[in-house]
Amino acid sequence: MSKLPPLLVLLFAAATTSAAERHIPFWPNPVPDAIHAAVDGQAALESVRTLGRFHRVHGSPGYAAAAQWMQEQARAAGMRDATVEHFPADGSTQYAHFRSYLGWDAQDARLDEVSPQVRPVARFPELPVALADYSQDADVKAQLVSVGAGATAKDYEGKDVKGKLVLASGPLALVHRLAVEERGALGILSDYPNQTSAWSGDDTDLVRWGHLSPYQKQNRFAFMLSKRQANGYRARLSAGAAITLHAQVRASMKPASFDVVTATIPGADPDAGEVILTAHLCHQSAGANDNASGSAAILQVARALNQAIQSGAIARPRLSIRFLWTPEIAGSQAWLARHPELKGRIVGGIHMDMVGALLGTTHSTFHLSRTAQTLPHVLNDIGQAFFDQVSTASARYAERGGDGYAGFVTPGASRDLFLGDVRNVELGSDHEVFQSAGWGVPMLYFHDWPDVTIHTNKDQPENLDATKLGRVTYLGAGIAYTLAALPEAEAPRLLALNRYQGEQQLAQARLRAALDDDTRDGALAVRETLAMNAASLQSVARRWPSTAAATRVLTEQIKTQQAALPLPVKGNQRDTRVPLPSPAIQGPLGVYYYDHVEAMEKARGLTAAPLPAYDGDTGLLLYEAMNLADGRRSVGEIHDILSGRYAPVPQALLAAHFERLAAAGILRWQ
Repeated sequence: MSKLPPLLVLLFAAATTSAAERHIPFWPNPVPDAIHAAVDGQAALESVRTLGRFHRVHGSPGYAAAAQWMQEQARAAGMRDATVEHFPADGSTQYAHFRSYLGWDAQDARLDEVSPQVRPVARFPELPVALADYSQDADVKAQLVSVGAGATAKDYEGKDVKGKLVLASGPLALVHRLAVEERGALGILSDYPNQTSAWSGDDTDLVRWGHLSPYQKQNRFAFMLSKRQANGYRARLSAGAAITLHAQVRASMKPASFDVVTATIPGADPDAGEVILTAHLCHQSAGANDNASGSAAILQVARALNQAIQSGAIARPRLSIRFLWTPEIAGSQAWLARHPELKGRIVGGIHMDMVGALLGTTHSTFHLSRTAQTLPHVLNDIGQAFFDQVSTASARYAERGGDGYAGFVTPGASRDLFLGDVRNVELGSDHEVFQSAGWGVPMLYFHDWPDVTIHTNKDQPENLDATKLGRVTYLGAGIAYTLAALPEAEAPRLLALNRYQGEQQLAQARLRAALDDDTRDGALAVRETLAMNAASLQSVARRWPSTAAATRVLTEQIKTQQAALPLPVKGNQRDTRVPLPSPAIQGPLGVYYYDHVEAMEKARGLTAAPLPAYDGDTGLLLYEAMNLADGRRSVGEIHDILSGRYAPVPQALLAAHFERLAAAGILRWQ
């Protein structure tokens, strides 16, 4: 403590006065207690059960029905302004650079073996994942041919698939192009595998949810099989059997809409801005953890906060709190693009995607991912405080017993400790859209991983836990309410916590620098940690103006440390080119099924050169590189920022990426 800046020592001392009696350092106990008392994990689980009855594919009748149900529930939770917004999904409407795809209406489908055996193979909608999304009408009898993965031309050498059905394990849209569009196959049987984890392949009866291209109007069909079914057919075909199947499909791709459910808890100051909670409502039936769980959890956040506000247990927040249920990623992009008036009003938020799984059945644990490193924010400190409370209380209860309520246990549900962690940003869901260039909304990300049932027929409500749903609901409600409602009088405590966390991060950066053989990379780690600390400080001052004087002093101290930091110059030349993205680019370059880079390259007849190899998370670094490309920073400067905030990254990788984007017309050089 003696080495901390004097002002920080005073702030920290003030904030920790009576901290032992506080569950959350910056809230008197009656506030988190009131939120906790209003949370109902069992109600969240019942919502999961209801949502699981809908087959919630983007732009489908099942999704529309789920959205209508969610609107009704949001109104019943006290949000009278709950509405469903409809955005065209017609294959041509643009949302910034993202081109929408078509909707899908599937009635029924059946696959039967007719020779040499007569038996049913797959049925839709009895098994919702049996028919791949964007399959279309068919009534064909044909022989089955195995093509291995079916993902390269080599897989088809010596095999006549014209007028036949192919059995393949490769990506469906790619197999469809190679087998159906180019070689005349009539349709696909697929056991395309699920996301890879330590348990991949153990359960041979999992049937994966599959997707053909939502842009290809000439799609035929694909039936999804379990590994056991597919391997059985492969063995019979290898033994010389001639197998004939009958496929019947009633389904079509047609113009539809991305339906987004939106509702708010109005703030006391209409001009103060909004805090947002999001969850994607889509996915296969039951899609219990992914993502009926997140959808149900933010609904329960709304119920709990409204109940506590209306009872007078907590004050109405100064900022409004908005809830958004979307078709994953595409719906968030459409909603943001069609609401430019909200840009700058949303101060931060939380995205929930897979938050209720039982460890014993899914093998997944809970992760709270911080905001993007390009968007440092006090949300990270608020999230850490609530996470620590739940983790500590649940562990104490699991180890010692006692008061289940104090352990955040839902009666009749599990009593396990809350197993999870707080980690740096990860991509893969709607928060990726909100935090991307053009929108710039800092978001925490709640998610379970790995979940061995994700995107399969076994993602069922029985694998979820009401206790965990209650704990996650409390986390979301507490964090969102803090950002929306923490009074100025309590802000010094939050500022002190922010600086405490910042000093910890700085110590870690200094350790990295001490252990790094490359003195420049080590210096960058310290420099960029200081820069993130300063940006996080500014987020406190923007939200709580009473802290402005203190944050100015602390920011100046950080600048002094930065100025005194030596930054050795490397021998290699720094890339001084300055990339400037097109104004049309708002949001991530990849939006669910859509890859804007590939689309632009195809339009220009270009073939992308492979990027230099990198032993790290290339996708995350290139995403953050676009977030930093503002027409002022050079490639070299972007390289230094990313190397300091994440890990050393080759400048050649960033240069090649930006050169590819320039060739595709996505950016130009200033």
